[in-house]
Amino acid sequence: MAIDLPTITPEQAGYDGAKLSAITDRLDRLYENGNIPNYVVAIAKNGEVFYQAVRGNKDLKTDSPVDLDTIYLIASMTKPLATTAALMLVNEGKLSLDDKLTDYFPEFDGLIVAPGGSFDATFEELQAPITVLNLITHTSGFTYGENVTGYGDVAKQLDELFWGKCHSNAEFLEILAQVPTVAQPGTTFNYSYSTDVLGAIVEKISGMALGEFMQEKLFGPLGMDNTGFNIAQKPELFPKLAKLYAPATAAAPAIGRLAEGDIDWKLTEVNSPQTCAPKRDSAGGGMYASTNDYLRYLSMMANGGSFLGKQIIKEKIAAIQFTNLVPGLGLEAFEENFGEAAQFMTFGGGFGIKSEPTNSEEVDYFFWGGLFNTFFWIDPTDASVGVFSTHHFPVQYNIIDDVEDIVDAARR
Repeated sequence: MAIDLPTITPEQAGYDGAKLSAITDRLDRLYENGNIPNYVVAIAKNGEVFYQAVRGNKDLKTDSPVDLDTIYLIASMTKPLATTAALMLVNEGKLSLDDKLTDYFPEFDGLIVAPGGSFDATFEELQAPITVLNLITHTSGFTYGENVTGYGDVAKQLDELFWGKCHSNAEFLEILAQVPTVAQPGTTFNYSYSTDVLGAIVEKISGMALGEFMQEKLFGPLGMDNTGFNIAQKPELFPKLAKLYAPATAAAPAIGRLAEGDIDWKLTEVNSPQTCAPKRDSAGGGMYASTNDYLRYLSMMANGGSFLGKQIIKEKIAAIQFTNLVPGLGLEAFEENFGEAAQFMTFGGGFGIKSEPTNSEEVDYFFWGGLFNTFFWIDPTDASVGVFSTHHFPVQYNIIDDVEDIVDAARR
């Protein structure tokens, strides 16, 4: 099993190893039922891994075991990384959370709002400018297409314009600026292309492609060698990449039982929804990474920007991402995206903030996930961090609550 972070026992980290084994039991049930093709999970504290479990192959039809260096498409787990990059510019005085979007891209000056995403509603002019803070917190009024979390006529139009298509940043921004938003800035949370727009601002200020900027500022210093945008440009990494699977359909039959093994796979192999070569570094969902690499990033964030004794980012940058940046929004602002879970939700700098069910003022954990069934969490109680990876599209097995509860119960 490949791993290059220091390892310690659960007991050395302050956990009961026997209780943590319930995580493996939980994941084994999904795997043995043929629902997920593989899994990798690792938990660390102070940059030291105290629990890890892996099972399965990168390709169900080959002997290609997954490990902590296996590469997965992390989709929306790109967002926290891109937010960190933007906040580094804030720290350098090159960007402000109060800056207006139109300061960088004037083409958004004529935006209109279709309330609730409906073209039948009475369109409104913007009542306030969209700011960098709005982009970071998904309160800009932008949305996604229906294939992610969007809704209404606006979401349908966005799918027609963007799903499965590749545009340069300039093309992407030009098109997005012509589509109505679904809400007034700052009034509600709508998961959206906001982070993609934020990434374009980072590129404009830095004069670098987003991936180049993040390689220089984050990936290189953290030793994240298996992380980046557009893996097609890195053929040397192909052997590490896990294949992507989806639930079987009538048009795409299940793999079923293979010659070796007794699992009845209810999956079919699929290609990424992104069917053409990316022309831009999508800050909202364009990255690939290994579990090992993402664990490095989270360990750094949980430790105030420091990783294995080296200060990677300023402590105050990390602190911003753990701060509730939308204190004025009521819980109802999150219901469209999170349903009943919204009563325990708020949002920081690229991180979702989950409160304790019995005390809304106390943070249970920080988290986010990706479209291909990856997720992570950061526990503020002891700065422990965890990453789960598999390759299943769309998300059906985000069991972060289950896993985090097991970790909490195992803490001594």
